[in-house]
Amino acid sequence: MTDPEENSSVIAEAEAAEETPSEQDVPESVPDDGGKQNKPGLIKRIKASGFFGPGTKALFILTAAGLIVYIVSRFWPGFAEFWTRYPAQGIRFLLAKATGWIPFSLAEAVLLCIPVAAVGYIAGSAVSTKRDGSTKNYVRWLRPVICVILAVAFVFFAGFGPAYGRYKLADNLGLKDDPVSAQDLYDTAVAVSNELKPLLDRICFDSDGASVMPYGYGEMVKKVNEAYEKYAAGADYVSHFSSRPKPIALSEPMTYTHIAGVYTFMTGEANVNTNYPDFLNPYTAAHEMSHQRGIAREDEANFVAFLVCRESEDVYLRYCAYANLLNYLMSSLSSASKELYGDFLRKHMPAQVFYGEFAAYSRFFDKYRESTASRVTGAVNDVYLKSQKQKAGSKSYGLVVDLAVAYYKNAG
Repeated sequence: MTDPEENSSVIAEAEAAEETPSEQDVPESVPDDGGKQNKPGLIKRIKASGFFGPGTKALFILTAAGLIVYIVSRFWPGFAEFWTRYPAQGIRFLLAKATGWIPFSLAEAVLLCIPVAAVGYIAGSAVSTKRDGSTKNYVRWLRPVICVILAVAFVFFAGFGPAYGRYKLADNLGLKDDPVSAQDLYDTAVAVSNELKPLLDRICFDSDGASVMPYGYGEMVKKVNEAYEKYAAGADYVSHFSSRPKPIALSEPMTYTHIAGVYTFMTGEANVNTNYPDFLNPYTAAHEMSHQRGIAREDEANFVAFLVCRESEDVYLRYCAYANLLNYLMSSLSSASKELYGDFLRKHMPAQVFYGEFAAYSRFFDKYRESTASRVTGAVNDVYLKSQKQKAGSKSYGLVVDLAVAYYKNAG
């Protein structure tokens, strides 16, 4: 405090004497803590900023609980089987129904909007924070992002992730998981071919040799749902509820990634790349719908798609089941034994399928075969699948032949 000049010097000296500490009152050294003693801790500062609102707290708790479920499911198949069949099924069902009424793929729309939304969000938060540099303003912009990340993490941890740890499909089907020989592949391919041949007279093929689906996409979805309902009635490991696989709007560009379909667990949608030849679409829809119903491993989703389409009363769906499985079997047989592969082509392979359907598919795929997009998405998918205990990574799709061999052996 500074006194006015007109105050008497006596008063000034007296006041100065009162305010000035004596030498014995002054400590020998005053520690310089840079103000740390009065600065609250990090947790207190976060709490004071208003970050932990009721909604954020709930999401943190749910995500932590989901993470525990996911970790337990990776080491305890019995728990993973129970969780996938019941609690997780409820989450997947609710998501599928919540987004099912939307006529387009919500996941695709969100993916396309993310770049623009991210730029706008970052610009808005930067301008706002520069104008008002308070911690509360920074938190106000950060909290929605954290909440979205937590919500996605919870859905994966509690809704879809545990399905990777459940019992193998072979166990649920009562099949023996024996090593597969080239002769096994040959015998299974013959059995599948014999079941396929009687259907060919009822399938329409175009001038290029490709089969033509005799109805539109909506009718196909209805028939796949009916096939699922019929199959699930006798299979307790897979549930059924009516759902609508969404056609991808940008299917043609997506084909360069070599992705025929995708299940987006965060929106609960099964998505189908409709640019692929007709015979792949029902099979792909059934594959993605199997993910929606708790079949996480790719080879198992492929085989469930086969079993479901094979169960259909519709001829074209049954044809798609056999044609797709036969394509996998031939690829594996070709790698295992050129001699047996050649023998199968000469004696058992329907010419209309090999020189028609498969040849037309190969010509279609030539345009997309070598692409940077496919290498990038393939590498990402490979890492993801291996992180979920699928040791074969992207090659696990082709392991459907092991299940097919075991299934036909058991049937024999």
